[in-house]
Amino acid sequence: MAASATGSASASCSSVSDAMFAEPQDYRNEERLLIKMLDQMQIGRLPAELLPLLRNFNSAVMESPCSRCHLLALGHDELGVIVDGLADPLQPELAVAFSSTCLGLRTLLLASLEVLKERYTRAVALCRKFKMSCAEVRGAEFLDGVGRLVADDAATLAMILQTSGLPRLQQLYLGFGDTGMQALCEGLGRGASPSLRILSLAPKNLGPAGVEALAAALSRGAMPRLEVLSISDNPIGNQGVAAMAAPLRKLPALQYVGLSTCGIGDEGVASLVANLGKDDFKGLTQLYLENNLISDVGCAKLIAALKAGALPALEGLFDKDDADRISEHASEAACAALDAALEKRLAGYDR
Repeated sequence: MAASATGSASASCSSVSDAMFAEPQDYRNEERLLIKMLDQMQIGRLPAELLPLLRNFNSAVMESPCSRCHLLALGHDELGVIVDGLADPLQPELAVAFSSTCLGLRTLLLASLEVLKERYTRAVALCRKFKMSCAEVRGAEFLDGVGRLVADDAATLAMILQTSGLPRLQQLYLGFGDTGMQALCEGLGRGASPSLRILSLAPKNLGPAGVEALAAALSRGAMPRLEVLSISDNPIGNQGVAAMAAPLRKLPALQYVGLSTCGIGDEGVASLVANLGKDDFKGLTQLYLENNLISDVGCAKLIAALKAGALPALEGLFDKDDADRISEHASEAACAALDAALEKRLAGYDR
């Protein structure tokens, strides 16, 4: 019965996809099309330089519906920019509607529509794993892919994120290992995941290579509003934390970084706190480092950073519900000195 239901759903999806892309659609509500194109411009999916074109398009439609074919005067590059900006794999109707404003335009854009059709098919399959429709996924503020998505799904999720297909997403939970994280982050850059605040990566799967891929995406401008990053219980080691140090310190909204039980030693601590500028980690309140390999040397580096005025908003270095001090590898005296330095900062006495 389950197999039959799955087959029926696949057939239904295929028929919808075929119906949407097979023939030009008679898109009579040009005003609605224009409004949606302007919306895409406001969120950065279409460049502002196209505004005069859209105004001319509106004027032409008002004068005569037949004038819609003036879009054929555009060059291939301009048409490509517009279609790429409208080509949301979770909501392909707008790009299809644009291509249907006249038959000649539809002919020019057939190759682009074939690419969009393939992406839409992949997006539908991914949404099924969340047990949600494309519209529901597109409007979601929270997505949990742990136990649902595998490494092969990472490229599809990346494709959706690259097209700003999840404009409201604020919380994302993933269980990818290195291969999946590399596939997810490979094409992510400025503008990807603009509303994401919380990224939590499930334990045991992620190593240095996956974290390096994430660090590279952050450096390119992905996830600019990230507030919470949890990597705890993943064996990223000193190599992984060193890769993350530079992009994390520049995230203006970052408040929490979970790096507990990550195999981080004194070298990793040094990469986090060395040469911090006055605006680095400016809003960071929690930097959880317990259950790592930090010795007295690492504690001393943290103390020196606090005394130098770094990490100005920091309130905690370990979760006191899980540990009574930052590291079992450091002496009680070193841990006590670190606690005292932080308490002094919190009391406002550190100058």
